[in-house]
Amino acid sequence: MGEDIKKGAMYCCSMYGVVWLVIDELVRLGSKNESDSEDEVDNSKEIQSIKIEEALKLYQNALKLHSQGPTYYNEAEAAYKSLFQSEVFTYLESLSDHQRSELYGDFENEWIDLDDPLTTVAVAPVAGTDGTPSTLPQILYLSYKNHAQFLLDKLKCQLQSQGREPGQSSKPHETLQEISAVLSSSIKLLAEALDRDETDLEVWRLVSRIAESLGSTRIARFCLEAVLDVDEISRDAWPEPLGFQEALAFESLQALFQKLHDGTATPKVPATSKGHQKFIQSLQKYVDMLPYLPKILPDGTSNGLGQGTLQISSPRYEIAVPVRNWASCGNAILSHLQKVAQGLDNDGPGASYFVTLPVGQNLIAAAPFGGDGALDIISPNIRRSAGDQSSLSNVEKTTVEESLKEIAATNEKHSSPNGSRQHSSSPTTAESAKKSAVVKESPTTIPEQYEDAPAEQNASHVESLQELSGATVVLPTRKRSCETAGIEEGGDTGRSKSKRIKARASVGESSSQRETALKEMEQYHEGQLQVYNVADNALFDHASKIFRGFAIQDLGSLARSRALVSTEHSGGEIREDDDPVYRVFEDIRIALESWDGRKSDLLLHGGGFEDPISSTTATKNSGLLVFLEQVKPTICDGSKCTILNDEGLEIFCERLQQDWKTLDQVALEWIMSLVCPHQLGAENIFGGESSYEETLWPDALKKEVVQMLVHQDERLFSSALHELKDLVQHQAQNPVKSKHSLIKSIVMIQNIFELHLDIYGRITNPSSEVDISTRIAQKDRLGRWAALAHHAVNCRPETSSPSSSMDSLSLRFLWSSVIFTNLSNTASRELVILHFQDLKNTLQDAGDGIIELQNNAIMPEISIDAAEREISRLTTMDFFITVFDSEKNNPVELIESLEPILEMSAKLHKYGDSDTVQESVLPVLQDKQLNTVIDEDPELVKTQTSQPQTQQMLQFLGKASLSLRLLLWRRLIDAYSIIDYSPRIMSCNLRCIELITQHFCSSAFSELTQEARHVALLRWLRCTDDLLTKSLALALVDTKSLECMDELHLCDSIKALATLQRILHAFVLWEDRIRVGISALPKQMNSSTTTAQGHSMAKLREMEIKLWSLQYILIREATAQGSDSDHVPTSQDLVEYLKLAHRAFGLRSYCKLFNKVFVKLCKQEITRLDSFENSEIEMAQLILDLYGLKVCPNSWEVFDHGCPAENLERQNAVEMIDRVMVQANRLNVKDLSKSELKVTMDKMQQVIKIPKNTPAIMFNRRALNNLLRSPINPIDLYRCLQGIGDMNTAPVNNEFATIAGRGWYFMLGHAALTRFRNQKRSSPGGTEDLDLALAFFRHDIELSHEKWETWFRLGQVFDAKIEEDTRWIADKLNSSKEDIRVLERSAIHCYAMAIAIAERCADPSFETINKMSELYADFGLRIFASSREPFSMEAFSLENFRKHYNGERIGMYQGSPFREMGLFSAWKFASVLLRRALIHKPENWVNWYTLGKCLWKMFYCRESIRGAHEPIRFESALDAFKKALETLPERKDNRHADKEPTLEPHYKVVSVTHKLVQSRQLNAKDGCRSLAVTQYARKIPLIEDADDWESYILQVLKALRSADKSNWHHRMVLRSAHTIYDDSSTDPRAALGAKHELTQQIFTKTMTIQVWKPENERIGRHFVYTTRYVQFLLRLLFQLNDRPGVELLARQVRKRPGKFLHHGHLWPHICETYLKLLRGQGDVPENVPEGLFKNISHEAFVQNADRLEAWAHLPATKSPLFDILREAVELKKLNANLIKASSFEDFIGDTYAYLYQRHVPDLIAKSNEEESRGRMRVDHLMNAEAPPTGEASPDPVIKTEEAAPARQRIRGVGRREIQKRAETLITKPAAAMSAVKILKSQPELQLIPRSTVQVVIKQQDDAGKDISSVPGSLHDSADDESELSDIEEMVEENGRSPMFPNLTSGKAEENEEDREGSEQEGGGSQLDDGDPEGEETYHTPME
Repeated sequence: MGEDIKKGAMYCCSMYGVVWLVIDELVRLGSKNESDSEDEVDNSKEIQSIKIEEALKLYQNALKLHSQGPTYYNEAEAAYKSLFQSEVFTYLESLSDHQRSELYGDFENEWIDLDDPLTTVAVAPVAGTDGTPSTLPQILYLSYKNHAQFLLDKLKCQLQSQGREPGQSSKPHETLQEISAVLSSSIKLLAEALDRDETDLEVWRLVSRIAESLGSTRIARFCLEAVLDVDEISRDAWPEPLGFQEALAFESLQALFQKLHDGTATPKVPATSKGHQKFIQSLQKYVDMLPYLPKILPDGTSNGLGQGTLQISSPRYEIAVPVRNWASCGNAILSHLQKVAQGLDNDGPGASYFVTLPVGQNLIAAAPFGGDGALDIISPNIRRSAGDQSSLSNVEKTTVEESLKEIAATNEKHSSPNGSRQHSSSPTTAESAKKSAVVKESPTTIPEQYEDAPAEQNASHVESLQELSGATVVLPTRKRSCETAGIEEGGDTGRSKSKRIKARASVGESSSQRETALKEMEQYHEGQLQVYNVADNALFDHASKIFRGFAIQDLGSLARSRALVSTEHSGGEIREDDDPVYRVFEDIRIALESWDGRKSDLLLHGGGFEDPISSTTATKNSGLLVFLEQVKPTICDGSKCTILNDEGLEIFCERLQQDWKTLDQVALEWIMSLVCPHQLGAENIFGGESSYEETLWPDALKKEVVQMLVHQDERLFSSALHELKDLVQHQAQNPVKSKHSLIKSIVMIQNIFELHLDIYGRITNPSSEVDISTRIAQKDRLGRWAALAHHAVNCRPETSSPSSSMDSLSLRFLWSSVIFTNLSNTASRELVILHFQDLKNTLQDAGDGIIELQNNAIMPEISIDAAEREISRLTTMDFFITVFDSEKNNPVELIESLEPILEMSAKLHKYGDSDTVQESVLPVLQDKQLNTVIDEDPELVKTQTSQPQTQQMLQFLGKASLSLRLLLWRRLIDAYSIIDYSPRIMSCNLRCIELITQHFCSSAFSELTQEARHVALLRWLRCTDDLLTKSLALALVDTKSLECMDELHLCDSIKALATLQRILHAFVLWEDRIRVGISALPKQMNSSTTTAQGHSMAKLREMEIKLWSLQYILIREATAQGSDSDHVPTSQDLVEYLKLAHRAFGLRSYCKLFNKVFVKLCKQEITRLDSFENSEIEMAQLILDLYGLKVCPNSWEVFDHGCPAENLERQNAVEMIDRVMVQANRLNVKDLSKSELKVTMDKMQQVIKIPKNTPAIMFNRRALNNLLRSPINPIDLYRCLQGIGDMNTAPVNNEFATIAGRGWYFMLGHAALTRFRNQKRSSPGGTEDLDLALAFFRHDIELSHEKWETWFRLGQVFDAKIEEDTRWIADKLNSSKEDIRVLERSAIHCYAMAIAIAERCADPSFETINKMSELYADFGLRIFASSREPFSMEAFSLENFRKHYNGERIGMYQGSPFREMGLFSAWKFASVLLRRALIHKPENWVNWYTLGKCLWKMFYCRESIRGAHEPIRFESALDAFKKALETLPERKDNRHADKEPTLEPHYKVVSVTHKLVQSRQLNAKDGCRSLAVTQYARKIPLIEDADDWESYILQVLKALRSADKSNWHHRMVLRSAHTIYDDSSTDPRAALGAKHELTQQIFTKTMTIQVWKPENERIGRHFVYTTRYVQFLLRLLFQLNDRPGVELLARQVRKRPGKFLHHGHLWPHICETYLKLLRGQGDVPENVPEGLFKNISHEAFVQNADRLEAWAHLPATKSPLFDILREAVELKKLNANLIKASSFEDFIGDTYAYLYQRHVPDLIAKSNEEESRGRMRVDHLMNAEAPPTGEASPDPVIKTEEAAPARQRIRGVGRREIQKRAETLITKPAAAMSAVKILKSQPELQLIPRSTVQVVIKQQDDAGKDISSVPGSLHDSADDESELSDIEEMVEENGRSPMFPNLTSGKAEENEEDREGSEQEGGGSQLDDGDPEGEETYHTPME
């Protein structure tokens, strides 16, 4: 048993998460680790035992104090309180079973893991080892029992202490609440005790006695029977003998049964012995355990204390109704019923209830039924539409289903075992209770919350009332605020204005000014609307014209439509005789102005209505649902019924206050008040009948009635049954008196039966979502009430003359019985049809009366028509079940059965109003309509009318709703979709559109209320949008979708679409007013509704696009079918239709909608129907809308329609080529590159892409490459002038060839070339445009080479590349001449091919002639430029094209393939080309100028160049230059007066004339006459003597130079210098004058060349001139012996090699001239080192070189040779190995040797003299073997020469050593070396053995401060420190220095000498060879 308890506790912790218990136990146990688990358990047991012992002590103390009497009752009470605060009462084991179930649920059957360590540790065991297992339950039991006894004893003491005997009381109600509370607490404690130990019979008896005092006889009886242990089965088998407690309980139970008058339950005990009976009688005084408490008297009442009893009355509760109506009252009662059923409220036994209403006037702002606000009052969320056959019954059906679902959920919660626990944990219970009803436990009072509450509180309360009732609530208010009046409440703005200022302001704002402002604003808005109005007028007029051609009504008056849109009052402009379309037009406008979230939901999602079109399939349930809605009768008009609000409610509440009613009785009373006639007495509120029959219940009330009927069904049925039995019994006894009551009861039962019938009919509807259990329960209720109604009607009293009410009651019962039979499926359909036919006959016999039951949707009307409808419904049910059965998938059968009926029905609806068709069937059609139908399709009429079933179906469809007919068409569409027959699908879609438009124009639609029309309009517009989408998609995709539609069908569809166009144009006009600012969009409540509103407006715009697009497709098809007719529109009418619609849509930015379908349709149709000229602008607009590309150069002709650009497809781009090319050809190429059309072309090319490689294209590409790389044959050049020349290519036939044939690639290349050539650049840039142009031209030629202009532009591309390569820098000319040659040849070949093809096939147009003239000019200029520097005829060279030939005599030899073109031939060919160019462009001065230069070169060339050609007269050249001067453009633009003049022709005339005069071919006078053609020579006096010619020509050149204000033209300067210098070149003054001319403009003082390219100078000539200028200046400087100038010039030339042509030749020339100048100035002989250093040893050379260096570094030493040597070294550094350094080294060696030869002997002699003087003083001290005093020291040089051959080989002096010494000579000496030390060194030191140590006396630092090197030139290098400084730095870096730093070992010197010798031996050959390896590299600071 203990293990089971343990398992339960552990499971409780683990499963239900009692984490607090686990934590508490862990803390109390203080667990440390798993190894101490057993100690922890033992500790927990000990702790629990201690707690139990403590509780036991507390219990003993309380019991002791309790037993000591009333004196210690206060202390005893405190002791009991401490006892129950003990911890043992919180243990899990201390809780009762009920409490554990409430907290943790039932876990008896759950599995528990006993090995779970958590549960093992968490829960301490109940049992212990010290005998405590039974201690805790005993303590609990005794504590509860004795505490209850203590409370009773204390109560007894209090009653006695007040002076009253037990059973007496002077104030019966004074201590009522106090005694009741004590008894309640006592019985709860005793119940807890019984839960611990149920075997204590005394406690059971005590509880029974207390319950009897509290008035609960049920508890009292239960407890006594528990003592006796009696069940219902063996009640009579009382046990014998009875025990003491059992005997007392038996006596008490017997007395209780007698008081309750329950004779059947009185126990009967068998007879026993008399002694035993006497013993029982003697114990009577012990039967009553609490004699001081009241008892139940024999009559069942209680006595007060004065009579020995205490009266305890039950409480009375108030149910406050928040809103004064029946629905709110029922909701409050039902809410309290549900709370009581769920256990949320415990009102106590015998509680009574009453209902209170809010005080004041009715808060419901009721409107008369049928008005605009009636539906809002009934339910703001429900709208009704008679057009779609929906009514209030739909709303009621939803209400009923919701009510049943709520009740089912409530019952499920209440019936669940944990239901109370669930509700106790719900946080919203109290809130829901407050909303439903306000319950107060107080005497009956009237709520005052509406009387004195502030306005804010009233408003908040009214909001809550609105939520509860769903009605419009209006609060009266007396506050006159600024907000109410619509006036802005002004704040404290400071000082108020005076009266005078206010009067002045009022005068300023006069009415006339306001009227003027309003009029101006109106005119402004009208002006903005005028743009849209003009577009609409043109579109509608043209569309109406087209419609009239098909005999269709036009689109109506736009002026009337605009007036309707601008009308402020709804419906003010609509007349009864107006076109019905205007009513729909007006409805759209009103709906748009009052747009809200409900309307958005209707248009976007259907608003809860099932869409018969957009659904995937018309399912069986949906179809049958619509069918049932169709055949179901509509509820009577609400305007004929009174809406039940609060009539009789106040009387109902007064009756409840007067009576004592339980909650169930109140609920039954509320139901009876509504369904029972005359329930409220004589007032006769409901006119003699019940509210169910007389009034119309609101939706909220209907919902409450349904819930109340279901909730109280058991009590209501029992009450009705008992009442009917009693009345039937009374009727038998007193027929007259009880007749009226019996009739009321029967009517009440019939009413409830009908209500249950209505409920069941709704929840069993195919669309119902109610679960099966709810349906079964309701069916059971309906069956019971049906049986009761049948019994009640049978019990109806018979009268001789039955009244109408009796007749109506019988008819109602019969009708409801038939309906019940049909719903319960207990009879066949044929039997039900027979029943209805009998009912129909009965009704006919009874008269033509109608019984209306407005509150019952399943039988709202009992009449002959209703019976016919039911019969029709049952008859056609099979057909519709078959049609809507989705399981039957045979489309052929469905089509055969359904299509003829629908087509015939459509034709019937076509002629006449739909209402007329609904009221008639085929046999009774009007003659005109029938004849029209028969004439249209007689076979169809004959076939259909002969079948009775078809007639019934046509009759039924004539009255069918639009939803049902659309569903049938949808089923037909699905059938055709299965067989995939799109033409019939298209036809069915259009038929559906026709049905919807007919419905809009029908009287049934116009008779609806405005709100209902809005709902129906938006709902069917959504369906129409879906139909338009599907139809348009089908028409665009499938070209055969309209093939099965005849002309009449097309006309019907066009008419329907035209009607929709008129209707939807209301939205367009309304949006126009918003667009211009006249109106504004309706404001929405939140962001979601605003978003939905935006989506709705977008949907309407898209519908407009779809509608006009589909209309065009239908018109196009109708035009094609009726092409023979004269009234049918032409293709131009169709194109105009598209253009006008596109313009109207574009102005409103509609073109982008629906994936631009209308724009694409326009583009397709206009391209197909219209010519290019007529649709040019329109197509440009369409392309802009589609792809965002502008193909029209005139931007003002196209407009931005707000369309996002789409991705351009290749096919579309290819289609656009022709239109784009037309526009591009109209533009100048220069303008094309800058226009937006070029951007369009680039985007198109990105899609079109370049041609793909094919064999033919690849062959053509190879042929083109071979042609461009081939040598130039002079014969081919001359043949091209005759049109001879071609390239072998293969034909290309593909799409790219077609594109190229249109000129696409040529145009792209030409635009790229033009863009590059028009760029004004001052620095090198990218050549992407050139590369792009080259690629496009090559593609064009590869696809088709017979295009002379492509060859011409390709040649221009190569020319541009040559220009780009030679324009900025001369590197390509100097180092990459071969690339330039290739480009030249390519350009020449292209020009030759262009001329050859143009001569053959060029058209003789003016434009072509001008282009050919340009071609000749460019070709001639190219030939002439290639013949001149810097190109120098290299393009015509055949050096790289020599081939091998085999001669008969010579054999194999190598030669040229043809004769190379000569220089004179090139000039002659260029002159021919230029002359041809001048034929058509004689005003081009450049051509004349270039021709003049060609002729001059031909005249001035040598005889060897001219060869056998005839000489040219110089007059022709002069004439050409004169023509160039004559054709120069005059400077007439005053805005650019400072523009530089064109001086090239002027200078050329001067230059040529000067050369002619100097060559004696012209005399001076003729020369002056020749120069008269230039304006710059006219002001200079003429001369006749040739000696004055130089001064004359210099003046002319000066005039030209004066005209060149920006100094661009430099050739005049050079010509002046040459004029001065050429005749006297040996004269220094002439050289100085020429230098002066050059340095004034061309060269600066630093010899920087300042030469720029003039505008008309040929490309590449700039570098030719710079090279010539440098050479000429160098000559002058050398002649003037200007050594600094040459140095500066050399530095400039070396610094900028890319600025000079042939820099590789120019630089050696400069260096040679410079060295020559240095040698001459220093008189340095050549080859001096060869003889000087031949026989000198290396040691001697080193010593003497040191002496020379020391002497050269003395401050007093000066020699010009040092400067010459220094400049030579600097020049060598400047060269930087650009050329070989041998010339520099030779000069440096010569200069050093010359210095050595001149100065070393003197230095040696001086050194010997000093040595002799020094030896006489210190020799005897230093060396004993020294020579005698006075003996001269031998010459070390001679001594070396003599001694060397005897001892060793003489080491010579190499060139490297000389170069090194020369450089050292001109550099500054090291800081650590002293010149004095070297001068005083002894020559004998070199004879000291190498093993000895040489001592060198280091001079003081001060001695070396005065010694410095000879100052270097300005450009000496900064690296002038000696090597010794580096050595010292190395020593310092190593961190240690020698003790004697001036001591050097002989070994070190020996190693140094060996190294130098090896260098000398190995370096000679390198110097001789000029190899720079091993040489030092000097970096000249040039940059």
